[in-house]
Amino acid sequence: MGRALFAAWVVLSALGCSAADGESVGSSSSALAVHAVDSITTISYAPNSFVIGNAYPGWTDDVQGDPQFSSGPGNPDGVSYRWGFLYGESFDHCAWIANSASSGSTHVDTSACGAPQQIDTPYFFATYTNGIHNDNPGDGSLTHMHYAGSGCSDTSGYGNVEPWKVPATPHNSLGAIPDGRTLLWRYVSRDGDWVLVRDPANTGSATVPNWYFVHRGCVSLANVN
Repeated sequence: MGRALFAAWVVLSALGCSAADGESVGSSSSALAVHAVDSITTISYAPNSFVIGNAYPGWTDDVQGDPQFSSGPGNPDGVSYRWGFLYGESFDHCAWIANSASSGSTHVDTSACGAPQQIDTPYFFATYTNGIHNDNPGDGSLTHMHYAGSGCSDTSGYGNVEPWKVPATPHNSLGAIPDGRTLLWRYVSRDGDWVLVRDPANTGSATVPNWYFVHRGCVSLANVN
C-alpha cells in the first residue's frame, strides 16, 4: 500500500484507547518532526505492547507527539516511546518505537497518522493475528525451532513480515535459526504463516534483533488462546 493511501486509511480508522493490558501511560501532544532511526529497535502497535516488527538504521519516522512513557508486565522500569509513520524497505505503517532509537528535529507540516494508537487488545488480535496467540504478559510461551516440523519450508528468522498483511512477506533476514533453538512465541500473523518469537539467547544488538518472525511450520505452539 502506498504511503499516502495508507496514511489516509489510518486517519479514517484510528481507534480509541483501551487499558485492557493494564499499562500505565503518559500524555502526548501534537508536535511533529522527521526523525532518522539510529539503531535496531522493536516496533509496537501501542506503547509497551505487542511487537509487530523491527526498525533498522536509516529508516525514517515521521514523529507525531511528545515522547510517551509506558511501563507494564515484562517492562516494569518503563520506556519512552514515539508515535509516527515509520517507513523503510518494504515497510510503511503508523506505529511506536523507543524514543532512544531515533534522532532529528526537522519539523514537517502534516501528520501521516491520526491520534496515537493506545492499547486495544481486541483490535490488535483482529488486525495483526489470525486469532492464535498466548496471553503471557510481556513475553512468550516456550517452543523450539524444529526443522522436521510439518510444513517447515523456511528455517530463517526475519526482522519483519508485516503481520497485518495477507499474505505477509518476510524481510530483513537473520539467516537460519539453529535447529532446536529455544524460542518464546507470542502470536501468529494474520495470514497464518509466521510466528513472532523472542530469542532468549539474543539480548538484542546493533545488528540482530531479539524479537523476530519464524515460519509457522517450524515451531509448535503450546498455551494457545
